[in-house]
Amino acid sequence: MAPKRSEEEFIEELSQLLLAEGISALNVGDMAARLSCSRRRLYALAPTKVGLLHLVAQRYFDAGRVAGEQAVENETDPARRVVVFLHAGIVVATKLSNAFLSDLEATPEGQQIFTDYQMRRAQWGQRIFEEGIRSGHYNAHNAAVAIEVVLGAAMRLRKVEFLRRSGLTLQQAMEEAYSLILNGLLVRAS
Repeated sequence: MAPKRSEEEFIEELSQLLLAEGISALNVGDMAARLSCSRRRLYALAPTKVGLLHLVAQRYFDAGRVAGEQAVENETDPARRVVVFLHAGIVVATKLSNAFLSDLEATPEGQQIFTDYQMRRAQWGQRIFEEGIRSGHYNAHNAAVAIEVVLGAAMRLRKVEFLRRSGLTLQQAMEEAYSLILNGLLVRAS
């Protein structure tokens, strides 16, 4: 008999499943079978499968935001802090399947969880931009406008309809957008 998983290990396995597949194609029985657990164990976490999705999303976004903030705090080069900040958003996007995004966007609470994560990142990002502008490491632009461009892009790129139309994953779309933001559209003269 396998040793019992800790609550944290179990939630991590549930998270991996839902981040990859969402909930639309799964019922609670499917989840229990895939996770080798009882339905009761799942219902102890949330009363519905949508509740499980929201639990996973909240935990995942919180952990990603904290890890991103720590990565920026560890970066001593002021010019690289913005790159590390943007990369942290890409890291979070790597595990978000279109199925997960579609299911999350299908409920007002799911949309709010994602929006709250993005807004908290934007507030933090604006401080990074302001510090970089003040120190002379970034071009003198309005930090509020700069972060609004980043936030606006991130909020539009998360739409599954766009991702399907573009043939990109959220990670790929964010990499493209952040490259545009950092490098611009124009080819520089050699």
